[in-house]
Amino acid sequence: MRVARDIILGLIMGIAAITPGLSGGALAAAMGIYEPIIRALSSLPRNFGQSIAFLAPLACGALVGVLTFSGVMEWLMIIAPNQVTLLFLGLVAGSLPALLREANSGGFRLRYLLASLGALMVMYQGAELLAWPRALNGNFGSLHYAYFGFIYAIGSIIPGISSSFVLIYIGAYDDLLRAIATANAAVLIPAALGFGLAALLLLRAVERVFARYRGLAYYSIIGFLLGSALLIWPDISLGWMIMLDAAIFLGGILLSAALLKLCARAS
Repeated sequence: MRVARDIILGLIMGIAAITPGLSGGALAAAMGIYEPIIRALSSLPRNFGQSIAFLAPLACGALVGVLTFSGVMEWLMIIAPNQVTLLFLGLVAGSLPALLREANSGGFRLRYLLASLGALMVMYQGAELLAWPRALNGNFGSLHYAYFGFIYAIGSIIPGISSSFVLIYIGAYDDLLRAIATANAAVLIPAALGFGLAALLLLRAVERVFARYRGLAYYSIIGFLLGSALLIWPDISLGWMIMLDAAIFLGGILLSAALLKLCARAS
């Protein structure tokens, strides 16, 4: 039963990882499994069998989510990019109450709000620094793709940073989605190497931060989420379309709340 539950949770996190506005790490934090995942990853050399038994169902579900949903997401971003963005902004908004509960589980401190503000500013201003690589003659190279894999790892390991938002800002999101959907090894191999490098650099540091400064860490997640959302907030529609856009945004909030409630029952 637990294995089936973990596969489902991994599937949800995999979809979140390639969805603009969602952070697989933030969703895992809201579901209460982020810290166990980080502990299992960082203790792989010491407790290999136990860590693999916990991580394997989650990893299988995440892989299925990424592979099956990448083509759908590519299509949606072509036909209705603004509406897709609004839907996922609603998903972000719907995840905030669960994150706040986790953040305040040990009590609230006023300085936590400063952590949120600082993270928001870092995310909003730092995106330009992350966006240094640009396509050469309309094409990205292997070094670019390794860097994009590095960015994806940052968003997967540090909750609240939506790698998809940053990659949209750079202009690489569609390329990576297409590579996943078509299993393009020339893109995916360097991206995987960049992802692995970032994971090695970040895992132990993130584990220590959450162990020592849990409340500050969760409020930073919230700040990162808000900063990511500000980066790609779409233009406001005019006329009757504004009602449709508002309904889509509200639908995202309701869908996120329902999804988190389902995950809470499963856990």
